[in-house]
Amino acid sequence: MFKKIIFESSEMVFLADDTFPYNIFYTNSVFEQQVGQFLEDKSLVGLGLDINSYIFKEELIIDFHGRAYSFHLELPQDNGSNYFLFYKGKEVKGKHLPDYKDSEVFFKNSIDLIGIGQENFLTWVSDSIYELLGYSPEELINVDLCQFFHPDDLGMVKEILIGAKKEKEKNRFSARFCAKSGDFFWIDWQIHFMEGKFYAIGRDITESQNKKIERERQNELLRHGVEINGLGVWEWDPKEQAFYGNDLLYSILEIEEAKVSGIEQYIGFFLPSFQPVMQKSLDDLFTEAKEFDLELKIKTEKGNEKWVRVTGKPRFKDNQVSTALGTFCDISERKSHLDEIGLFKELYNLSPDGILVMDIAGEIIFANREILRKSGLADPKTKKSDIRDLAIGFLDGEVWEDYLLDLKESNSRIFQSELGHVDGSKCTVEVNCNLIQIQAVSYIISFFRDISERVSLEKTLRQSSDFLLHLADQVPGALYQFVLDNEGKMNFSYLSPGIMTLLDLTEEEFSKIGDISMVISKIHPEDISQVLSTSVISARKICPWSCQFRVKKSGIGDFKWVMGGARPELLPNGDVVWYGYLTDISEQKDFEADLKKARESADEANRVKSEFLSMISHDLRTPLNAISGSVYSLAQEEHSFAQGEIINTISFAADNLIIMINDLLDFQKIEAGKLSLENKSINLSEVARQVIKGLGFHAKESFNKLNLYLDPDLDLMVMGDKVRIAQVLNNLITNALKFTKNGQVEVFMKLKSDLSDRINVYFEVKDNGVGIAKEYQDRIFEDFDQIQYSFNKKYGGTGLGLSITKKLLDRMGSKINLESVPGFGSSFFFDLELEKAKVLPQQPKEISIESTNKPKILVAEDNDVNALVLGKIIKKWGFEFDRVSNGEAAVAMVRNGKYDCVLMDIQMPIMDGIEATALIKNISSVPVIALTAASKAEILEKIQKSQFDSFVSKPIDAEELLKKIKDLVLDLNYIS
Repeated sequence: MFKKIIFESSEMVFLADDTFPYNIFYTNSVFEQQVGQFLEDKSLVGLGLDINSYIFKEELIIDFHGRAYSFHLELPQDNGSNYFLFYKGKEVKGKHLPDYKDSEVFFKNSIDLIGIGQENFLTWVSDSIYELLGYSPEELINVDLCQFFHPDDLGMVKEILIGAKKEKEKNRFSARFCAKSGDFFWIDWQIHFMEGKFYAIGRDITESQNKKIERERQNELLRHGVEINGLGVWEWDPKEQAFYGNDLLYSILEIEEAKVSGIEQYIGFFLPSFQPVMQKSLDDLFTEAKEFDLELKIKTEKGNEKWVRVTGKPRFKDNQVSTALGTFCDISERKSHLDEIGLFKELYNLSPDGILVMDIAGEIIFANREILRKSGLADPKTKKSDIRDLAIGFLDGEVWEDYLLDLKESNSRIFQSELGHVDGSKCTVEVNCNLIQIQAVSYIISFFRDISERVSLEKTLRQSSDFLLHLADQVPGALYQFVLDNEGKMNFSYLSPGIMTLLDLTEEEFSKIGDISMVISKIHPEDISQVLSTSVISARKICPWSCQFRVKKSGIGDFKWVMGGARPELLPNGDVVWYGYLTDISEQKDFEADLKKARESADEANRVKSEFLSMISHDLRTPLNAISGSVYSLAQEEHSFAQGEIINTISFAADNLIIMINDLLDFQKIEAGKLSLENKSINLSEVARQVIKGLGFHAKESFNKLNLYLDPDLDLMVMGDKVRIAQVLNNLITNALKFTKNGQVEVFMKLKSDLSDRINVYFEVKDNGVGIAKEYQDRIFEDFDQIQYSFNKKYGGTGLGLSITKKLLDRMGSKINLESVPGFGSSFFFDLELEKAKVLPQQPKEISIESTNKPKILVAEDNDVNALVLGKIIKKWGFEFDRVSNGEAAVAMVRNGKYDCVLMDIQMPIMDGIEATALIKNISSVPVIALTAASKAEILEKIQKSQFDSFVSKPIDAEELLKKIKDLVLDLNYIS
């Protein structure tokens, strides 16, 4: 039944053997009717079918009697049999297309290549392949086409075909294809993929492509020529007002947008002195058709100056100049080279050595001034000369030829010769000759150095060698040469006889010294490791060796000190050689020991001095505290005008005494390096106003006007040491008031610069007082110096104010300056750079004013006078207070009573204020203010550890104390 269905099928089916000639052994009826009955030889060969052409295909076309039939094909290995199966056979017909015969004629006569294929193989190609590439169609069918494309094009072809295959669209490209002759032809391909096949049409474009390549090559050569020569190109059309320039022109002009609006802008790039020259050249070009070639200087868009060569030629239209064409070339480097050549020539002329340049025939081309001076010859520019006129050794021609031969082999040669002068004199010279080539021409450049003195010196040195050897033997200590070879062996290659004295050696021991063992045996056992370790470091790093060590004295158990020094040298064979000396430094060591003792004594004296100053300052401040407090109390009570004047005088005297004490202490701290600067937020304007206000009475007393000129921009917060800045201003203003009578002192503060994070402030204190002579202006900043002793008597003071001021400003990174004219006054000024303070938003204080109870203060003070004065001040404020005389009693009072604030003296018997405050803070939160005659800096660390809430220095400033109490006890803020 199955065979009947196949036999009667409307589609053609037949089977053929799998061996040549592939006989057809089965056909169905349709095949017999259309094909089989007309076959004389029933085989695939008789059918005109080459089965090898279709081994990779599932479908094929069979041409028979002018008709085309399509079949599906299964190969023996596909169907598991030993025959070929052809099925689904039918005649191929196209709608509105010519029949097969007409199509065949069309393809045979086509001038284009037409091909059909799969993957990288052609299954059919038109006969035109032979006319164009020399192949028969059979030579290209079922052959990998990749091998025919030019290697430079193959990657591009594969990429395009892969893309076209995926998109199934037509794609067009040009690539070189190898002809049978081996030549490559340019083919313009158009490829179309459809249903696993590709359809290709190719046209020979070799001629047009070669013309295009040649044209591009010419253009590329032109571009390269322009670029290699660095030529910018420009064109100016005055009629159209159009200016054109290429990229190199704009690159030379350093214009980023590569555009010049017109000829005026172009001319504007030339330096002003060259612009008229350029303008006139352009005018002459258009009016007289005159070409130009100029070297001018420009200034680029970026401000760089360059030398350029500008050329211009006219272009004609209708017998008139229509446009200007030109080139533009950067010649700065050439100009620089010319300058360098001139410089080198001048350097050659200035050289202390004679220099000659000559050709290989010996004719001199260039001679510098030195060689002309030593030889007496004329300049080669004016008269030709020959080397034989100079070097006596070359008078024989054969000698010159041998010399040339030797120089050609080595290119360089150094030798000694005699240089002759035209007057007959001679001098010994060292000649350094070099053979060089410039543009394939050989030259000899020779340097002649006069070594007459050196030859004479060498002779003298030879005569002096015995003297030097004798000198080395007689110098104190010992000279040596020590060798460490690359195998680690160490020995002395030379030791001067001085080693015998240094190490107490006998003649016999000295003669046996070779290796290092005998010297090591003489070194103190404690110093051996140091000597060896430093020697190893010196060998590894090839750095100088220096060491001090002890060696044994002969016959006694004592040692002497020896210092050794040497410089190592690494030899090409890997050995390390030290050249050094050893010398006895025992006396120096004894001196150093004495010096150390003296330094320790001086340090102890400084310590005693510091303790003495600290003790004296405390003892002085204690009575000063009583005086200051009493004066404050008197000032608060009713008194007459005359009494007020006396009180002010006492107050001023006490303040001056305090300043003098503070100056001495500050000076001592600065000298000891113990002065530290605080860095807190301060307002410069407030600091200046406070200083001026505090010195108002001083100015009034000296009948001076004190004025502050403050920059309003300085009303800001900065980081700095308020106390030290105020101290600097106070010292300068006090000094100005001291040396000015019935005059004026002016203080200036200006903002010099204001950056985002810091400011620079200018300070000046100016007076119209006595002034300072030029020769004394440097001395006034020295310690304890007031120019003349008579000033001490007239004006008073320690002479430390300005010295401390200078040292404080040095610590702040500033420098004090002075301008002064005797009889007209002085001006002290400086700059101060300060960091801006970060201003944080302030939280408003909640102040309670409901309390009507009097504040209660506990005073811990062992000095009765100070306690009495402090009590009067506190009573004046309307406060209640209790007094105890030691820290232990203060702790007990706080434990048993309620106080608003404690005023704690630091130094007290039984228990001091620091220990007492620590105990109080464990049992109560009451604020404690430290009272001490010492400065804050001296006890700052102790104050912080003891948790004091604030600090007031003695002598006590009553207003400062009241302010501190108000700040700590919020309920007291209602007190005026």
